[in-house]
Amino acid sequence: MLRNKVFEWVGFIIVIVSVFANGSFRADGITTGTGINLSVIGIIVGAILAFTFFFIRKSRNKAVHNKSVN
Repeated sequence: MLRNKVFEWVGFIIVIVSVFANGSFRADGITTGTGINLSVIGIIVGAILAFTFFFIRKSRNKAVHNKSVN
């Protein structure tokens, strides 16, 4: 569970840093190039990481709470 939260936060931090990098590249007038491509890829990868581990954590919590005790 703790590992999933760590990966969620890592994905979230990757998204935030990539959005900031993308904005700073565009503010400098750069609209094409490796930096823009890498920042967009970073946004996508970070979002996939964060959402995937979030749903894994939530589905495990739901499975634990749905166990019936006889």
